[in-house]
Amino acid sequence: MVKQPVEVNIQELEEILRKYLLSGPNLNFAIKIVGHPGVGKSSIVKQISQENNYYFIDTRLAFKENIDLGGYPVPDHHEKRMIYYRPRFIPPEQVPDDYNGIVWFLDEANRAHPTVIQTLFQIITEHTCGEHVLPEHTCIILAGNLGESDETVITDFSDAALDGRLAIFHLKPSAQDWLTWADRTYIHPSIIHYITLFPEKLWDEQLILPNPRAWHQVSQALKYSFHLKTEYELTRYLKDNRLDPLYKLMSSLIGSTTAWDFITQLTVSRQISTSDILQGDLIQLERMRKCEINTEDILWAISGTLRYIREKQFLKSSAFNLHDLKEMAHLLMFIAHSRKDMQISFFYQFIKDCGILTLIPQSVTTLDNPECAKKILHEFTEFLQLN
Repeated sequence: MVKQPVEVNIQELEEILRKYLLSGPNLNFAIKIVGHPGVGKSSIVKQISQENNYYFIDTRLAFKENIDLGGYPVPDHHEKRMIYYRPRFIPPEQVPDDYNGIVWFLDEANRAHPTVIQTLFQIITEHTCGEHVLPEHTCIILAGNLGESDETVITDFSDAALDGRLAIFHLKPSAQDWLTWADRTYIHPSIIHYITLFPEKLWDEQLILPNPRAWHQVSQALKYSFHLKTEYELTRYLKDNRLDPLYKLMSSLIGSTTAWDFITQLTVSRQISTSDILQGDLIQLERMRKCEINTEDILWAISGTLRYIREKQFLKSSAFNLHDLKEMAHLLMFIAHSRKDMQISFFYQFIKDCGILTLIPQSVTTLDNPECAKKILHEFTEFLQLN
């Protein structure tokens, strides 16, 4: 029976990797990370390695043959035998000076030739690659894609003995995780703003594009190809220049639909935003009640807020603090005061996607207006009774 990977988000994977590195040579297993292309497997491993002062080596197994891993044969005329020179892409004989250890990241492991995969067993179990012994403080981390579900070609290989020596994780990043990473990695602020409002646009599990890697590529292109460092500069550029070159470049990276929506959000202002709802903007609430905001913009704003709360709930496992509860109360306030058909739809979506009913009474107590709190509980109770 094939071992099934355990699903993790970015934050959980980072913590697992940190603990793994801290264990040094004391663990008798390696880590394998699987996931769709572009979700950040290699960048996370590299980042954690650098944070913990580990020498990082990235080897792409899809481009290697078994003889590559073992080293290159050279005749030893004195001893009348063949010796194998140590390949540069495997860990050196000793941990380099000023490093705590080595992380050997073996990427595209399940796209490698079957003979290479067999060599992995020796690397993981014996800490040896061919005739070359690895330093004691060498951590082995494998990564690979999913195969049919992400339209990548993988080697048809199953070895229960090898799987038994691996802790296998399926990385499924949440938008909140990625935004935390994006902020400290200086991803373009317009992209951070966009994904904050529309977290589902981070990646499309079915279509592959967009994905986290592609957004990183767009960020680099905006900053270094078009020299647009801020959201203001990008917005001015979009309004003052022909869109074709930038749009086509972005389309090639994140897909045409997402690229157009990203540009539209920057160039077409909406009457209400996710930020207005999260902050509990009473002026916007009154405008909505008086039908002064068009329906499409209300749908966009409330849907974006629901996704934001859902992602936060997934990340925090319902351990909401006072600020989180207040944001949730503001969302419920706008839903409770929306048009009846929209109200029913959004309450249903809230239950389906967020699943945090027990926090509703606690969240409404954070509101300064008791009438608003009473309105939310009344409308929500009525919805439950009807459904």
